[in-house]
Amino acid sequence: MRYLATLLASFFVAAVVAAGVSATESAVSKAATPNGGYVHKCGGGRIFLNSKEKRAFILHNRIRRRHHLRTFCLNPKLERAARAHSRSMIRRDYFSHNSYDGAPFYRRISHFHYRYHFVGENIAWGNGRYATPDNTMHRWMHSPEHKHNILNGKFHQIGIGTHTGNFKGYRGAAMYTADFGTPR
Repeated sequence: MRYLATLLASFFVAAVVAAGVSATESAVSKAATPNGGYVHKCGGGRIFLNSKEKRAFILHNRIRRRHHLRTFCLNPKLERAARAHSRSMIRRDYFSHNSYDGAPFYRRISHFHYRYHFVGENIAWGNGRYATPDNTMHRWMHSPEHKHNILNGKFHQIGIGTHTGNFKGYRGAAMYTADFGTPR
């Protein structure tokens, strides 16, 4: 009987320890996982953005509200175009509004079936503290051309794509593409 009690107690302790380890691992993995999340798309529904994309989207709209402008809605086609461009620039180690094959940005955006009256694009990259969405937005807002796109009242929709990797010899570089548009 004493053996059975010891055995049951051992199982109980093992179960509590396993649950504690599992909860700790879960908390650690959640803490290590970026806090991306869903945002509302243009026309309804939701789309998942990684943490940098979501933060950049929030910052764009915060700045627009401060300037009494209509906030952006997230267009999935612009989102796909922006993500693909950021990923391409990291993977192919180049930095340009043009695609790797030389096509201008508006042609690349059209390739994703976005039909527009107006379209624009901001790109940036950074490493370390320059890789954050807050720093990227700060740099864009201190550049007349980039600021113009963010505050352009003709633009109603946005897609924000980020990709992190090695770029120009820098490890952990973050590439940002913000595609702006007004649909036809």
